[in-house]
Amino acid sequence: MSTIKRISLIGAGRVAHHLGTELHKHGAEIVSVYGRDPKESEELAQKLGTNQSLSLDIKINADLILIAVSDDAVAEVARGLPKGTDALVVHTSGAVPMTDLPDHLRRGVFYPLQSFSYDKQVRWENVPFCIEAENDEDVNALGELAERISRKVHLLSSEQRKALHLAAVFANNFSNLMFEYAEEILEKAEIDRSILHPLIVETSNKVLMQPAAKAQTGPAKRGDTDTIKAHRLLMEEGSSLREVYDLLTAEIYKRSDHEDEL
Repeated sequence: MSTIKRISLIGAGRVAHHLGTELHKHGAEIVSVYGRDPKESEELAQKLGTNQSLSLDIKINADLILIAVSDDAVAEVARGLPKGTDALVVHTSGAVPMTDLPDHLRRGVFYPLQSFSYDKQVRWENVPFCIEAENDEDVNALGELAERISRKVHLLSSEQRKALHLAAVFANNFSNLMFEYAEEILEKAEIDRSILHPLIVETSNKVLMQPAAKAQTGPAKRGDTDTIKAHRLLMEEGSSLREVYDLLTAEIYKRSDHEDEL
């Protein structure tokens, strides 16, 4: 099995910052950093003790070219690589198919299922990595690289990864929007948002221990229409908050098999 030792990093944003730093810490040599923002890429290159690349269209002496850019830029960046590139070229996107990379490349995917922030450390051993490649040798090389920093490595097809990414949007992005709504309600009532923190932690822990359907509680689950009516009076008719409340309440009510209609 070939081992990935030298990595060229394309991108200088949050994913590139965290992933490049962690791979470097675990023995990978980052041979170059390229990014659209010269200042950001120079800062990351200095942090990783390597060179900043000013162009994509140069010969890259690396085992792996890691494209960590926004989803809509992946294909464009890959097309800008030199035609003679023989390194394995992968992207880090959850939603972009592997086939969006040009077919003359040795191509693959190296997707960490995590939300990244500059000011928050990542516990990499718990981050699931979803890998994909076109042959067993490249799959094994990516698996070995992922296992240097994580205990959770999964071989998924592009279609499976797309479904996973959709599930992650519901679990992460949409739930975060619910937290935003909750904070706005509390702010209007002059209540500190920290009052909800124990409930948020308990809810998250329940979902980790059992299927979400079994963890569901609340007035819609119980069929408590009086409480639902009282809630609706607190929200302005036609507001996005009221619309979201009605939609989710109706869905929970329907899933709870109540005989009468809401």
